[in-house]
Amino acid sequence: MKKLSLLIAFTTLVTFIILWTPNEKLPHSHLTKRPQEYMTQVSITSFTEEGQLKNHLSAAYWAYLPETQISKLTTPHLTVYRPNNTVWLIDAKQGQIQQPTIGIIEQIKLLDTVVLQRPKTQEALPVIIETDELNYHPKTEFAETDKAITLTKPGLQITGVGLNAYIDKSLVELLHQVKTTYVPHTNS
Repeated sequence: MKKLSLLIAFTTLVTFIILWTPNEKLPHSHLTKRPQEYMTQVSITSFTEEGQLKNHLSAAYWAYLPETQISKLTTPHLTVYRPNNTVWLIDAKQGQIQQPTIGIIEQIKLLDTVVLQRPKTQEALPVIIETDELNYHPKTEFAETDKAITLTKPGLQITGVGLNAYIDKSLVELLHQVKTTYVPHTNS
């Protein structure tokens, strides 16, 4: 009985020491990362060196995490303006911006219900591209994904996996498993 009492006391003491002693070796990932700064209802407009409108980025919420050099966005909306008056719109439910400092945007990763579209103009038909994830590089106006995509134009629907979009040239390249469906135009 005495040995059992000593064993219980020893086990209780060890448990108490383990629970109440801070463990310095735990990784910092278990901590909740707080942003260095955050903003709501954000709107940022960029111009070319010639003073022409280049792009406009807005989001309901933007939080910058300096340890990861990433900003997290909620409902980002990006408008890219081209010199030929063509406009490209990119929308998503979530986004992440890779930026070494708060003022420099290297890449925008758009996530969850991503829609890339070019509205109709006198020179171009409308295009709508839907996917789950899209990486956009603002400096080169290039977008890419390795996820499934659906591209819709009047009279045409194309599905595939992977995409390169050269927004500066209004050129879209589908990469794999491409399937085209022609939809007859109906006069209503």
